[in-house]
Amino acid sequence: MALVLIGIVVIVAVLGLTWVLVPSKKDDLADDPHSKKQSKATGAAQQVREDAQRLPYRYADDQIFVHGDSVWTGIRLTTHPEELASGDELTAMATEPGRAFAALGRSGRPVEWHLRIVEKPVDAGAETAAIVDAAWLPTENFRAYTERIAEYQQQLGASERDVALFIKLGTLAHGPSVDVGEGAADLPRQRGEGREALTARAGEIVTGVAEEDLSAATVERWRRVADAVHQTFSRLGEPLTRADLVYHIRKPLYGHLPVPKEPLIHSRAWGRSQFDLVVDFRGDNSRPTHIGIEQVDEETGAQLTSYTTTLVVASWPENLRFQQYQAWARRVTELDFPVDVSWRGTLLPPDRFTKEITKIANNLRDEYEDMVAGGRTPDQQLTDQVSVSKEAVDVAVDSPRPGFEGRMRFSVSAPTVEELNRRASELKKHLERQAGVEVLRAKRLQWRLLQEALPGDAPALPIAPYQRVQSLETFGIGLPTAGVNIGDRTSRDRSGQTLGWKGSFIGWSGRFPVHYGLHVGPARNMGAGVACAGASGGGKSSLGLLKFWQESEAGTECVAIDPKVDFAQMCFYLAFGAQVNDPDFEAEAAEGTIGTPGSRFQPVNEEFWAETRVIDLLKSHDGVLDPWSITPDVHAGRLVAETMLAGFVGQQMWQRIQVPVTIAMETVMDRHDQRIQDAMVQGASAAQAAASVHRPTAWEVVQCIEEQLLAAQADSSSRADKLAELELATTVLRSLRKLPYARLAFAKEPRPFETVRKRRTVITLRGLELPQDDNPDNWQAPDRLASTILQMVMRMASQMLDVKLEPHPVTGKMATRPKALFVDESYVVTATPAGRALLQRALKQGRSYAMVVYLITQQVADLIRIEDAESREGGTNQIHSAFMFLQKSVEEARRVAPMLKRDGDDPRVIASLMEPHLETGVCMYRDADNRVGTTEIDLVFAELLRATDTNPKTRPARQAVNPPSSVAAWSFQNDITDWEAAA
Repeated sequence: MALVLIGIVVIVAVLGLTWVLVPSKKDDLADDPHSKKQSKATGAAQQVREDAQRLPYRYADDQIFVHGDSVWTGIRLTTHPEELASGDELTAMATEPGRAFAALGRSGRPVEWHLRIVEKPVDAGAETAAIVDAAWLPTENFRAYTERIAEYQQQLGASERDVALFIKLGTLAHGPSVDVGEGAADLPRQRGEGREALTARAGEIVTGVAEEDLSAATVERWRRVADAVHQTFSRLGEPLTRADLVYHIRKPLYGHLPVPKEPLIHSRAWGRSQFDLVVDFRGDNSRPTHIGIEQVDEETGAQLTSYTTTLVVASWPENLRFQQYQAWARRVTELDFPVDVSWRGTLLPPDRFTKEITKIANNLRDEYEDMVAGGRTPDQQLTDQVSVSKEAVDVAVDSPRPGFEGRMRFSVSAPTVEELNRRASELKKHLERQAGVEVLRAKRLQWRLLQEALPGDAPALPIAPYQRVQSLETFGIGLPTAGVNIGDRTSRDRSGQTLGWKGSFIGWSGRFPVHYGLHVGPARNMGAGVACAGASGGGKSSLGLLKFWQESEAGTECVAIDPKVDFAQMCFYLAFGAQVNDPDFEAEAAEGTIGTPGSRFQPVNEEFWAETRVIDLLKSHDGVLDPWSITPDVHAGRLVAETMLAGFVGQQMWQRIQVPVTIAMETVMDRHDQRIQDAMVQGASAAQAAASVHRPTAWEVVQCIEEQLLAAQADSSSRADKLAELELATTVLRSLRKLPYARLAFAKEPRPFETVRKRRTVITLRGLELPQDDNPDNWQAPDRLASTILQMVMRMASQMLDVKLEPHPVTGKMATRPKALFVDESYVVTATPAGRALLQRALKQGRSYAMVVYLITQQVADLIRIEDAESREGGTNQIHSAFMFLQKSVEEARRVAPMLKRDGDDPRVIASLMEPHLETGVCMYRDADNRVGTTEIDLVFAELLRATDTNPKTRPARQAVNPPSSVAAWSFQNDITDWEAAA
């Protein structure tokens, strides 16, 4: 059942008895707070007058609210970063709001609206709970981490841009003013339907509180009107909740002070004579240029003071046209203090709009003709205005369409009058210089302007300062929905179910925090891939390591393929601390004995090490990558074996030895089938036989070829070409088995890795020489070996990530545990057709198996090929998010631009990917909604900064300190010493 919402406001006005309203002047500036200028009133004593009022909010739920006799609804508009927005995206941002408004105007009646843009502090406490709730099995350290992140954000004043559009649906007395289709006749027409008007009015007079008794039928009918409006604006945002409404009521009345987080301060059950206290406000209106706001700290009871002033837009550029870099909404975010925007307007039907602009055109023409008749020459400004107004009238007459009459205000607040004056002056100069907009600080209207900022009906002003009649197209050209909000967000499917959540904090986009969780994209029916690319030293490894730590601590089962040993080094430091600098540590770590009872290296964080497994492939036994050991069945094993051998020897050599190898594979497969049949003859079931009979091996294939060679050599009738083919195949495969990493695929009795379920598994490839050239046509044998080994490791890692259903540790319901595969230097895998096919399969299957593939690379061309192939096939792009770090050249920047879904020939895109725009730790981030913005990665904690350091020169000094085992004892980066920062 909905709640009744009543707001209480008390205004203390310190006024002279002879106070009069003075209109704003064009040269209006903020008054000097120390001015000795006295009132011109004579014979009038100064005294304090208190004017107590009640805000006329009578009802509110998550769809509508009643303000006086008016019924309103609200929409929270989705913001979009316009930093690298394409032409089509900018056009949509500028024109879609006007189209939605035009749909509301079909009723032929004026429709009032109110746009509010504010910076809303992040509710870090609520976000912490939501992040922990979304985790599969969070550790205590993960819980402490999210709590500390919330503390960190609150210290820095983290906020988000909130754009709310309020639309007046109509009045209780006269029904709706918006077009709602065929159901309009059923909507309420009587004010106070279902209540005793005389009794209620008497109660209002005595108590100042209305006795509301809106029937359920009345509320439901108005909700239907709101639903129609929400549907019209569905592409632009979602319905504003009651909690959002409460925030927008409180925000103007708190100035720069923090708005209470509680949805309601005091609540009672819904019913007659029962209400909620939303805000208790006292204001000092003694100065003509600002309001003094008094609030009480809810926790300490201390008296808090803020000063706020509102500036009105006096003039716009003569020829309003869309210019991205002059858009007022983006310009106000460039200041070092928050600016609130209140833009009220009335949607005018076509006939009313034509009438209004015709009147304006006639007035301008009369002024022009009067000047000419008086012998004066009209200036160029008036001449242009006459021409533009005539053109506007001609267009409106030929193609009737709605317009609007609007008035815009900008509000700033500060803890002192001096700082308030500075901010007001800076805002005035900035808007005039950067957007061509002139704003004035209206005198003796500040209280009315403050009231006007509140949602609902605006107060009646003695004058209507600086209203402007405009076409609907001009509503969006200031880009009111432009913002820097980027990262995870939720969405709804057709059934209304909420999809996705907000992941862990990763950094900042301007003043706004950025959150990203690996599985949010797939949860919203998007691809399972993440791309992180950039030149060496740009910061891509730090982000990958941060996500590996965050996700594994949250309960995601993570496996990292680690050619450069960066992931292993992070895990070693967090588990063993400064012991990693011991000269003997690396050798013992390679042997896999650290942390065992006989080792002199014992973990400083036992819980972390107990959930970590580091596998050094170079020290592993032969055959761990045997194709038949890392695949689910023998037929898949054969296909992988062919791909592996072709990758090892190169395509040209493979064509020369393919025939004898294929015959050998068929032979070993036949022998396996025969063993299965023999076991079944002995009474075993098919499943038992498959489990007990050893599978074919790559070693067995080589043996079979050797047997073929011996048989051919013994047969005098063997053809010379066949004999040469067998000799070549035998020589090549024998030499292959002796190579350092190739031996991992060949063994008489291969032993696969044990499936050990831990939060973190790191597979290191210490000593593996990666190709320096991303073109496989130029590769030599060691390069082909490295690429093929990485592909085999990727297959093995995928097998290690179990896809079976298991009980959720919190809910108990059967579910698939989230998994993540991190692949460093992934270009080595994606450079070959076989590697791209392997990755493409992993990405397609990932969403079904709750597995995300996180790709770290210096080359993205092959990832783009995969995305393009998916698009041509009509499928969903598999890379749901991309982090593009610093690029060293224009050509590199041009190559990575498609990963951002941007044009590589756009100079803005090229510049955004290079210095000086990007530096170490800063990237261009494309989120799951294809929003792109500059993002600065923030590790927050000194311990994570030390752990993720991949520079061999600075790492020993930074890792000379043991990290506390509890995140609760970790230090914020800004607490580290200058010496540590220099290191």
